[in-house]
Amino acid sequence: MVVGKCLLDIRLYGVRSLKDKRRVIQSLLSRLQQKFGVSCAEVGENDTWGRALVGMAFVTNERRHAEEVMRSAVLWVEGNIDGEILNAQVDIIT
Repeated sequence: MVVGKCLLDIRLYGVRSLKDKRRVIQSLLSRLQQKFGVSCAEVGENDTWGRALVGMAFVTNERRHAEEVMRSAVLWVEGNIDGEILNAQVDIIT
């Protein structure tokens, strides 16, 4: 069993309230789950409207597959949010 995990520190642009942030993050999480089959959640900065910490995990039987899914998901987030990824920490556990 191989587990890919990723923690994204995201700065959000154009978000004016916690309600806006939650709408943006819930949409992002839903699309990540549908597109990549990852488990994901907002895991920090919950009460800070301009920032979000998003955690993702993926279980597979091949290291290369886990690396590919995590890399693709990070690149997809980068291109599909109104904001920037400040830090992406990816770990593969075998």
